[in-house]
Amino acid sequence: MDPRYVFVYAAVNVFCILTALVILSKISYNVGSEHENRYFRGMVLCFLGFVVFELLWVLIEGNIIEIPRAIGSSFKIIGTVLIPLMVYHWFWFAEIKFRSKFVGNWPARVITLIPFAVLLICYIVSIFNGMVFSIGSEGELVPGPLVGLTGLVDNIYGIAIIIHAAILLVKEKVPYRRRNYVTQIVFIVLCTAGGILDAAVQNTPVMPLAIAFAFIFLFANLQETQIYNDALTGLNNRRRADEYISESIPFVTEEKPLYLFVLDIDNFKHINDTLGHLEGDRALATVAKGIANATDEYHGFASRWGGDEFVIVANGSGEDFAQSVMNSLKRSIAHAAEEAGMSYPLEASIGFVKCTTPQSKMSDLVSKADKMLYEQKRLTTRRASA
Repeated sequence: MDPRYVFVYAAVNVFCILTALVILSKISYNVGSEHENRYFRGMVLCFLGFVVFELLWVLIEGNIIEIPRAIGSSFKIIGTVLIPLMVYHWFWFAEIKFRSKFVGNWPARVITLIPFAVLLICYIVSIFNGMVFSIGSEGELVPGPLVGLTGLVDNIYGIAIIIHAAILLVKEKVPYRRRNYVTQIVFIVLCTAGGILDAAVQNTPVMPLAIAFAFIFLFANLQETQIYNDALTGLNNRRRADEYISESIPFVTEEKPLYLFVLDIDNFKHINDTLGHLEGDRALATVAKGIANATDEYHGFASRWGGDEFVIVANGSGEDFAQSVMNSLKRSIAHAAEEAGMSYPLEASIGFVKCTTPQSKMSDLVSKADKMLYEQKRLTTRRASA
């Protein structure tokens, strides 16, 4: 192998390794929920393993490391099988981002693992019959008749997510959710393009480079959305809510009041304690979807304040405006819960305050809305126990 070629190939793989390490060091719960983080970390670790084995393979092929060539071919095989595993992790990362009803469904997890499991079995069997790969008499890597199986498994997961994202994209009107669907599509398109070029031009570092750029694109978009967005629900976060409310108060008048609503999920601790935190995350995301749909009707502002508490801001007039917004929020949450197939009631208590004075303090407004919220909760508890 030409030393210049070895140098370029190795340099690309070192770049990819450093990229993966930097992303791993920056992963925090701002990427998403605990489960999103787990799958995202799994994706990056699989990619890191892939490029490390690719680097070892090219160094052995180029005689930079003097060990048997067959060992280098074995490294290449191990690295290759890590790509479908990476795509499997990405599949579930995307499904969690999409708030799929299959998240937490163990039969679905088992079914989606079948393509990778079949591929892994074929790789193991290839040790004896060379179905996918074999190692030649001189230690070289020899493709088998089922060498295209790896790409097929990748495409099964990739096409499934592209179709799901495209369906959601057509239905969705909320900009930040649309951006999430587009990001997932672009990620797999970049990876697939790298795979196609890699297959067309053998033994080139196109694929690891394409995947590295796909990760940079995905991670950059995740970080960008987290500046003002809550990672779990996709709504605005508290930082953005503080700014929005503070900027809006000076412009209120008697004729153009600002209504601030505080919403809290009923029995959320019970959901977490009995059904687990994954279901608790799903409940939060479902309520957030209902809130987002309802606030779109009023051109309002919605944010996750913290825990299971949300803040909604809307401008309107009329004696029934606040009640109309609260009814809309409850209906929308009920509809979102029905769509998500929740097996338990998902309801919320709401308090509000009307602001007509530009000198009002945000902390006072939130406190008054909170007070009304907990009055509503007490009334609900009394009715339930009566």
